[in-house]
Amino acid sequence: MNLRRIDLNLLSLLITVHDTGSVSAAGQALGLSQPATSNALGRLRLALNDKLFVRGPGGMEPTALTARIVPEIRLHLEGLSDALTLPTVFDPNTSQRVFRTALSGLGEQIFLAPLAERVFSLAPGVRLSNVSSPFDDLNRTLTQRHADVALGLLPQQGRHLRQTHLFNEDYRVIAPPSLTQEQVATLDLKRSRLILVVPSATFADDIEQVVAEHGLADNIYLRMRHFGVLPELLSTIDTLAIVPGQFARRLAAANQATLLDIVLPRGRQKVLMVWHVNSDADPACIWLREVICDLFQDPELRG
Repeated sequence: MNLRRIDLNLLSLLITVHDTGSVSAAGQALGLSQPATSNALGRLRLALNDKLFVRGPGGMEPTALTARIVPEIRLHLEGLSDALTLPTVFDPNTSQRVFRTALSGLGEQIFLAPLAERVFSLAPGVRLSNVSSPFDDLNRTLTQRHADVALGLLPQQGRHLRQTHLFNEDYRVIAPPSLTQEQVATLDLKRSRLILVVPSATFADDIEQVVAEHGLADNIYLRMRHFGVLPELLSTIDTLAIVPGQFARRLAAANQATLLDIVLPRGRQKVLMVWHVNSDADPACIWLREVICDLFQDPELRG
């Protein structure tokens, strides 16, 4: 390979075609005409001795070589851009920045309200947007800066991602809010109907195993994927529910559930804040991460 035949503009084109899945869309994004875009892509194909992209049902699909080199090229181009950009200072009082978070449905219920309250009080011009990102696609979401940060029970991620341990999550049992203390005292998990909320693969296997280890698998009368309807179910059906502890405590504080003095052993998972290395030195992202840690991180985990 002759590196002298490759310039930064060609590498930027490679990244943009990869992200858009279209040669014409990439050209428009870079301000190039269709002939100039095709010519540049041809030069890059010749230099790398690879087709780079092939037509597929969803547009231009990357070859194996492109899929392998794009993450590294993207990282180094962003690093070069950061190195050539003068450092800036983030002023929350005047900033109009839009921060994007990647939270699950449960994450929205646990994190979004206190985060929005704190951010808007400190930075009145800032906006927040929560993006939808499947957990197996989180690496790409953060790499391409579709989200500045992700929070939750997250699987192991790529080597270019950073993480901070916020707190440990457990599993708790909740009951209808109408139960008296006498009724709560007589509850027996193994003789009760249970609701199990299993929203995603982030902890689905774990909670199923916890339930099985406690001999409760046959007590699960309702499995569901979302948490939003749970308060209504608790108020209308004679049942208990097993849910993550943060959510259980939030419902109890809102008088939507009774938190039972039962903690399921082994059910403790790390709740993480994850971001891409390309935002390590971004003053705005540093500020956001500090706000998140101040709000949610267990004091015992702070360095």
